[in-house]
Amino acid sequence: MSTSQSPTGVNIKHYAYEDFMGLDTSRPSVAMDTGEEQHFIEMSNAFCDWRGQIVRDPDAVYISGGYPIHHVVFFSKDKVVWAEETGRGVTFRSENNHALEHVHEKGVIISSTVFNRKVMLATRSRPMYSYDGDIFTRITSPSLELIRPAFVISIQRRLIVAGGVGKETEIHASRVDNEYVFPDDEDESSTSVLKASYFDVANLIGTADEITGLGAFESNRLVIFTADKAIIYKIDPDYTKWLLDDNANINIGCVSHNTIQNAGTDVLFCSRSGVHSIKRSEDNGILVYSYSLSDKVKTLYREYLSSVTNPESISAVFNQDTSQYHIYFPLGASTTCRRLTLTMNAELEESVPKYNTGSFLDARCAASLGGRLALGTAGGLYNEVPIEQTIENSVTPSPLVTTPLLWHGSLTDIKETHSIILQASGVGTVHIEAQNERGDVIGTLKIEIDDTTDDNYFNDVPLSQQYERKWQHRYRAAQYRFRIVGGSGLLRITGFAITVRK
Repeated sequence: MSTSQSPTGVNIKHYAYEDFMGLDTSRPSVAMDTGEEQHFIEMSNAFCDWRGQIVRDPDAVYISGGYPIHHVVFFSKDKVVWAEETGRGVTFRSENNHALEHVHEKGVIISSTVFNRKVMLATRSRPMYSYDGDIFTRITSPSLELIRPAFVISIQRRLIVAGGVGKETEIHASRVDNEYVFPDDEDESSTSVLKASYFDVANLIGTADEITGLGAFESNRLVIFTADKAIIYKIDPDYTKWLLDDNANINIGCVSHNTIQNAGTDVLFCSRSGVHSIKRSEDNGILVYSYSLSDKVKTLYREYLSSVTNPESISAVFNQDTSQYHIYFPLGASTTCRRLTLTMNAELEESVPKYNTGSFLDARCAASLGGRLALGTAGGLYNEVPIEQTIENSVTPSPLVTTPLLWHGSLTDIKETHSIILQASGVGTVHIEAQNERGDVIGTLKIEIDDTTDDNYFNDVPLSQQYERKWQHRYRAAQYRFRIVGGSGLLRITGFAITVRK
């Protein structure tokens, strides 16, 4: 980054910071000053895009409800059904103004899938329900009433459930295209290859472990997660063709079924140690393996995980329009929820993960389909607004970004700064605060960003999005905090620089 504004008669040097890479908690703050590919120690309600810019999180607009929402899922291409928790229990509601009041007690974990154009809603040790856009229906399969599963998924025209009462290692699959017929409902004399069936993975696990989640990999593979590993089965409408995938080697488990999300051809999920992905080897196209995506923020991730009373309450969503994987960590019985977001570079095959956190609206869950991201928050249902748009009555997050200690070269010399330069675009106010290496506040500054007018534009200054302010301080190292307030829509910080007297 360079500037066309050079102070006359002052011998200075620029220390530029750009190509931002998001959070990094794997190194101490004193050892993170890199200039290019600069990481942060705090980044809330903002993310780093594939260009390395700081981008304010999108606005959100209120849709419906007023109670904490714990689960949300699309029942049609543009409408959702959700589970909200009131003082009397859990109620199912939909955007078609249908409700099933107090169907479960408070604190239950709900999983869902779409099968036969209906949403299937499962809860451990409780009956399963479906919703078709008109009515909520209790699924009356006698076999399913005995199983009462915790996890549900649809694959290869079958509804597959697991986590049943007393059946913690069993997988039960419905008859093809029929959610009302499960194994114990079938006629024992039936020879149809499309009938309901089940299998037990207890001896494949090899330990006392239990199933913790189900996922779909590619178009015909069922991923069965336990706490410490994952097993993959090739599934077919013909149950005689079900086959264990011996080419899968996944020795990492999943902590919550609701974190399992498909991202392109991969499967993302949360383990005890971080975020992992299941993918097929690009070298031979046969081996299936898992790899970690969160080594840079492992300390932060484990802190968030330990703050959750029940790990099964953690949920996640993948937004393919923004290539972001949002993880929601609800804090016990309170309405407070923390979010950890992984932003991937859609332009590169081998994406470098960039992380940020968030607390906007205390969102607890989300669902994405057809370009819409529906947020279940502590105060009802919201829609995330496309980041380049501004909508009346929308709510705007307030980002906070904190740098590590910046040394501007020498670790021992005292620096005398002359000015600070910010490259930004959009509408909003950037409040800058700096602390020295001892933690003392040495200066504050406010810069109004507004590129909708001729703000900060002069004929002899070609870069209208460059803001330079006098910044005269002495320190050995400094930590900068950027807080963005006001405005709405897309706001980006491309980089900043500190000019230091030689």
